[in-house]
Amino acid sequence: MIVISFLLFAIEVACVNSANILGIIPTASFSHQVPFHPLWREFDEGKGFLDIADTLARMMNEANEAQLSSPEIQNLIHNESLHFDLLMVEAQLPGMMAFSWRFKCPMIGIASLDASKHYHTVLGNPNHPVINPDVNLPVNDPEELTFKERISAFLYGIIYEYVFMYGKVYPGTHMQFKQYFGEDLPSFDDLLQNISMLFVNTNPIFQNVRALHPNTVAIGGTLHLKAPEPLPRELQEYLDNSTNGLIYFSLGGNVQGYLIADIFKDILAAFSELPYNFLIKSDLEMDDLPSNVRIGTWFPQQDIFRHPNVKLFISQGGLQSLQESVINGIPVIGIPFFGDQFSNVHKMMKKGYGIKLEKTKISKESMKSAILQIMNDSKYRETAKELSEILKDEEMSGLQKAVWWTEYVLRHKGASHWRSPTVGMPFWKFYLLDVICFIGFLTCVLPFCQLQSTKTSVKETKHIYFNFNRNLPIENYKIAKYIIFVNK
Repeated sequence: MIVISFLLFAIEVACVNSANILGIIPTASFSHQVPFHPLWREFDEGKGFLDIADTLARMMNEANEAQLSSPEIQNLIHNESLHFDLLMVEAQLPGMMAFSWRFKCPMIGIASLDASKHYHTVLGNPNHPVINPDVNLPVNDPEELTFKERISAFLYGIIYEYVFMYGKVYPGTHMQFKQYFGEDLPSFDDLLQNISMLFVNTNPIFQNVRALHPNTVAIGGTLHLKAPEPLPRELQEYLDNSTNGLIYFSLGGNVQGYLIADIFKDILAAFSELPYNFLIKSDLEMDDLPSNVRIGTWFPQQDIFRHPNVKLFISQGGLQSLQESVINGIPVIGIPFFGDQFSNVHKMMKKGYGIKLEKTKISKESMKSAILQIMNDSKYRETAKELSEILKDEEMSGLQKAVWWTEYVLRHKGASHWRSPTVGMPFWKFYLLDVICFIGFLTCVLPFCQLQSTKTSVKETKHIYFNFNRNLPIENYKIAKYIIFVNK
């Protein structure tokens, strides 16, 4: 498993001879790294040098420790002869932002999904918990949250950003990184202010529409797609001979075979009773496979989808997998397991190019029924083809946009001029709470007080004596409820 990739390369830009860019993707997931491989290749192709250092770790602090203590990273930290003009770092965990301070260079955040809430906050993008709920928040419909889900989304946003990130992750990670970068390492809250731009792998086909400032560029949909390559001979023949249609089954790189071991026999039993050929990517080893099923640990998925006999994709709902199926007009059966897969699959259902199966309710009958529903109803494939045309219709590809804006940041040594005035603005000022309260006071409280005062004055007038001679004793006005002294 690749945990961290450091990519060092030089690119040619219009206003400088060359620029050294340090790219860091520290998350221990291949799906977080693969979307940006075309970008690295575009920068490196015939233009400079490339050096990738991979280390292995388990989770957050352990991963940071393993990465920071590796010889390659130690060289980056302590080698004074190294210089970089730009840091491109995954907008996920905060630690590696320290390299922007180490090399005194601007920084671009890159995200294989949508970026986390606090990254949008630091760039001034609106963070509405109902319009754009966090991808990790389990909701039935991201576009139509129930009252309970809206409460959860609101509380989750506060707890995640202020309790978890600023209260726990930032302080703990900062203490850990100071051991390697020095005691004068600025806080991660300060380092976040050095982000010039943010690249997010989003597209309205797969996520809710979101309001973004110019310093946030949506590059999603086709960024990671590669040029077509020939299929291996045996695989090509198998697909060519699948004249009734081929169904491709893959749950991505993060869903290991043992997670479906208890239902895999039911899945194979369903496949064996259908008139289609099946290609399964899995690390499970099975004896006595049905004659219409082939299994392997890896297949060139993008090139498989380009074959005209591929009619259906059974997937865990990973974003890159859905992008690859839609671009080729292939409908999907989604079986989400964790993370953004639930919201991805729900979006797929609402768009109309697939259906969902609950992993805990899969049986031979449910799998067979789902496959026949899509194969016998042309609306799913027609919708997938319509969305494919929409996805392809763009003024610039995601890769072209990423390259252009990267060179823009290099030319201007940052992009602070794009920063929104809302950055650092108190929430009460951003949401006009003081103005709302003031207007509410004027329109509600003051008229109410005036009305109450008028009622009291009318009620008590008959009980009031006016004393124009303040020398008279007060006892002379026993029946008066209020005494008002007025000087002549």
